[in-house]
Amino acid sequence: MDPELKPRSSAYRWVVLVCYMLAGIVSQLLWITYSPILAQASNAYGVSQSEIGLLSAVYPLVYVIVSIPAGYLVDSAGFRKAILLGTSLLALSGLLRCFSPTFPVLLALQGFGAVGQPFILNSVSKVAKEWFPENEVALATGMGTLSLFIGIILGLGLTPALVDEFGLFGGLLVYGIFSFAVLFAFFVLGRESGRKDESVTAVRFSQVFSVLKNRNIILLSALFFVGLGIFNSFATWVDPLFSAKGIGTDLSGLLGGVMIIGGIAGSIVIPSLSDRFRTLKKPMLVSLALSTALWYILGAVGGILPISVTLLVLGFFFMSTLPLALELSARSLEEKLVGMANSVVWEFSQIGGFVLIIFYQIIAGFSGWGFLFYFSAFLTLVMLGFAFLLRAR
Repeated sequence: MDPELKPRSSAYRWVVLVCYMLAGIVSQLLWITYSPILAQASNAYGVSQSEIGLLSAVYPLVYVIVSIPAGYLVDSAGFRKAILLGTSLLALSGLLRCFSPTFPVLLALQGFGAVGQPFILNSVSKVAKEWFPENEVALATGMGTLSLFIGIILGLGLTPALVDEFGLFGGLLVYGIFSFAVLFAFFVLGRESGRKDESVTAVRFSQVFSVLKNRNIILLSALFFVGLGIFNSFATWVDPLFSAKGIGTDLSGLLGGVMIIGGIAGSIVIPSLSDRFRTLKKPMLVSLALSTALWYILGAVGGILPISVTLLVLGFFFMSTLPLALELSARSLEEKLVGMANSVVWEFSQIGGFVLIIFYQIIAGFSGWGFLFYFSAFLTLVMLGFAFLLRAR
């Protein structure tokens, strides 16, 4: 390999990370596209808004099926091939869905793109560990996961504006072209580190069972199940949650965005501190303890300003646990199994997201939507218990 591309010291590591982040943004943009334009898409395809909701729901359902094979490919073939495959599937889906003549065809194309997402998400720790020195790995993982939050914000905020400006076809076409541009950028710039360790060819698919038996992976999978379940439930039911506090639909979506902005900041600051002090468990425990209190406070306060401030701080601490947990999963196994470690915890996060969305709705039917803030505090306390049992520095 070229000397200037020497990993863990060269500035080129940031080029690779940015290329990864662009792929992460694409994976979220194409997933969340239809959520903020349910009415327009419903009218365009002549189906109900609930059926349009399936276009987003298909992503976590496909993830559960594809995640572990995707993690195996990350470890056995390297992150470059895995991300190129995932981005190729997403780009084709993003472009072809513009021309869908019927809703069933659109749903099939959305499912086709969903297959690509796990190859990207499961590669984040592999990119960080191959290209970055140990004192920057958590930061690199945090920035990689940061791209997911950016993709969600862009998808929710940009999609309605694009559809208003260019129509449904034009708005979707913009995303399709952008997806191919990102695919081209990663093809040209997204290189492997070139380090030769005991990795790729030594990985066997049967080793996934050793991953599933690892104590930390089991605990982190439980933590992801609950944590991503809370976040997905909050994002899904943000309107009725804040309606219970007397806040209208026009502001509830903005309040959800405030939490994600806090999460973006936290995903940079907390992992940076983790790298500096060479510890993962302690900042995770502090973040979860504070998040437990903040969910409770969010249930008790009223008014736009107190709610906004609480959400901003809550997002900062609660969402920063994601990159810390991903990095800890990567450190819990030998380096050649990093992809499969990520794939297992991501898989449980998708299951948790699906299960808790339904569970929150059921609980709201008995106790009201306002009670769910306190219920989220309880679940975060459960996450804190899982984190205490982790074996880590």
